[in-house]
Amino acid sequence: MADNRPIGMFDSGVGGLTVLRAVHEQLPRESTIYLGDLARCPYGPRPQHEVRDFATQIADHLALSDIKLLIIACNTATAAAYHHLRDRYPFPVLGVVDPGAAAAVRLSASGHIGVIATDGTVASGAYHNAVLERLPSAQVEQRSASWLVPLIERGALARTTVARELEPTMTELRELSIDTLILGCTHFPLVRDIFEAEIGPSVSVVDSAVTTALEVDILLSAMGARADGDPAHRLLVTGPAEAFSERAQAMFRASPRIETVDFLPDYVS
Repeated sequence: MADNRPIGMFDSGVGGLTVLRAVHEQLPRESTIYLGDLARCPYGPRPQHEVRDFATQIADHLALSDIKLLIIACNTATAAAYHHLRDRYPFPVLGVVDPGAAAAVRLSASGHIGVIATDGTVASGAYHNAVLERLPSAQVEQRSASWLVPLIERGALARTTVARELEPTMTELRELSIDTLILGCTHFPLVRDIFEAEIGPSVSVVDSAVTTALEVDILLSAMGARADGDPAHRLLVTGPAEAFSERAQAMFRASPRIETVDFLPDYVS
């Protein structure tokens, strides 16, 4: 039996749009509702408990829209809140860390895997642990790059700065002889071509957007919860939406209507 309820997902800003786009491409009949927490972006430098509270507040809000599945389309929020949210709702909750780690393990010939992510994701050890669960002999090299998120939020004008600032870290990881690099922040696939150019052709680059969409496809089939109607899509934001709107328009080649949501600043879960 068809289930035409929407898939909910959220991120701190525009990064999760990479997951949204991948879901639209993989599952074109599914409705979606996406929330970008622009007012509190970036999440990466924030304490884990604060990110967990933000994630819970957003997930509770999305749950009110009768979603059938929740995707935490943010690596930092996945690291901070996945286990908390997984047990909170009657619907399944997916993070973006496990699909990315699984794809990296499949691709790596040497087991020497690099991760570039936000401070919070690196500090949590989420990717390190997820890789080692699948390949105990793996060697994982992690590097923090929370500074990239606000640059990427600025759009095309910051691309030259992104390339220049990334070069030392990519050189370091390349010299460590990694053969696979995980882009451990959903913002990073927006400049995937820069990562690929800086890390070099001998290193496979994995982002969690496509791998998460494939995981959603498998899960919906297992649940018997695929949609069969005409999809409807909603975009919600907190805070100013100008840059978000420009990015969404460029990615989806349309001018989507964007709704603004206000949250209480002192919310705790």
